[in-house]
Amino acid sequence: MLALCASLALAGSAVAGATLGIAQANAAPVELVPAYFSPEGSPDPWHTMCEDAPAGSTVILNPDNGPVRKQAKVYAEPMRFCWEHGQRVIGYVYTKYGKRSLRTVEKAISNYYGWYPGVQGIFLDEMAEVPTTKLETYYRQLAAYVHERGGFVVGNPGDTAATAWQLASVDEVVTFEGSSAGYATYSPAPWVLAAQPEQIANVIFAAPEASLMEADCVKAGEVNAGSVYVTNLPEKPDPYEALPSYWATETASC
Repeated sequence: MLALCASLALAGSAVAGATLGIAQANAAPVELVPAYFSPEGSPDPWHTMCEDAPAGSTVILNPDNGPVRKQAKVYAEPMRFCWEHGQRVIGYVYTKYGKRSLRTVEKAISNYYGWYPGVQGIFLDEMAEVPTTKLETYYRQLAAYVHERGGFVVGNPGDTAATAWQLASVDEVVTFEGSSAGYATYSPAPWVLAAQPEQIANVIFAAPEASLMEADCVKAGEVNAGSVYVTNLPEKPDPYEALPSYWATETASC
């Protein structure tokens, strides 16, 4: 499964200690946007993104597979713009399915908080899917490190784990990341349907037509995803290098 990881250039309060609850069927999702593109150009894509996205959406800041100090000033104003429009901005960090050292990941998290003032949480990409005692401890420690700073934590294994173990650490987990064609046959595990919608996110790429995007958004509500992102861009070279062509329609109808 493709991880939300791109080499191209690319604050709200935390919800700590997520717990399982009763699903709220057909709740209108907000956006979880992999903003792996620079906030430069005319029009500025970050302004377009946060002006159109519903309040309460989350934007994933990713300068270059993690924080880059020299780019912090470029993102400062667009981040403020997003906050003013009710969006949460969180920083991208990859964990290599638990193989990246805890110290290295914590250093990347610390750099976001030091270099990008006002960042409101962390997106832990390449999250492990199958639990072990060591992995559960690893992700709980990372989440605690973010929660201590008042941050919101999203984990992305890119697929659905067999159990809800990830929700003991992260505030929201991506239970599906893949193509629109794959999403059509996606069936969530029972624990996904038992979670609170705000704990579940789905990310769908390669939905070339607005009608497919709308169908994917409807399904997101049906499978208990409180956050969703749909793009027409294909998996290769990078589905997150720009906003989808139907962004205005998606944020108005999704």
